[in-house]
Parts: sequence; C-alpha cells; structure tokens
Amino acid sequence: MSVLIRFLIIYNLFALSGCATMFDSTHQNLTVTTFNDDFPNQTRCNIKNEEGEWISVPNIAVSIHRDGNIMVINCENDKQSGISNLDSDFQGEFLVLDLILDLCIISCWVDGISNSFYEYPSVVTVPMNDK
Repeated sequence: MSVLIRFLIIYNLFALSGCATMFDSTHQNLTVTTFNDDFPNQTRCNIKNEEGEWISVPNIAVSIHRDGNIMVINCENDKQSGISNLDSDFQGEFLVLDLILDLCIISCWVDGISNSFYEYPSVVTVPMNDK
C-alpha cells in the first residue's frame, strides 16, 4: 500500500470522527469533594447535566458525559446538604484542529453533537451546611 493511500486513510479517519471526540472522548472523570462534611461516609452526591444523571460518593471519580451546559451537583446526608453549579470550558484547540483537518465540514459536527468540545473541571468541591 502506498504512502499516499495510507495517509488518505488516516486523514479520513480523523476527519470523520472529529479531533475532540477522538482524543478526549465524549466522557470525562469527575471527582466530587465535600467541605465541612460531618458525615462523609454517609454523603451521596447527585450529579446532573443535560446529558444524564450520576450518583457518586465524595472523593471517588465517576465517569460523566461532557456537556456545554451547567452541571448541578447536589450532595446530601442525614444532617447536611450542599449544592454546587459547575460551568464547562470550551476547548478551542480542538476546533482549530478540526478547521485545519477538513474545514469543519464533518469533524466540527461530530465534535459538536457529541459535546466533546467541552470539559468540566476534574474536581469540584461542594460546601456542606446543616439542614
């Protein structure tokens, strides 16, 4: 197989999948920590964005679906509760790669539909207050 054909095959794989989707995937790990938590072993956290809902415990990473909208984290135990809103960051470097790759004809659509352009911080702290 010639070098040109190999290059075209690899190029088409990148173009059809989107750079952000290929390198960063549609999911990411998120760890919730709690502050001022008197009962950390009893605390459970509900993590929610427009792509889904996940249940977690403090200090354990959970795989969430990326989204460009606000994520709400609501933690609760028998005596305390806390809530935190988390904004996602747009990863513009992947948009630049998509522009270079195929002028955003296919790759931007793939990355946009899968929300792979966005990323939440990997750790979020939720302050706990008495109920």
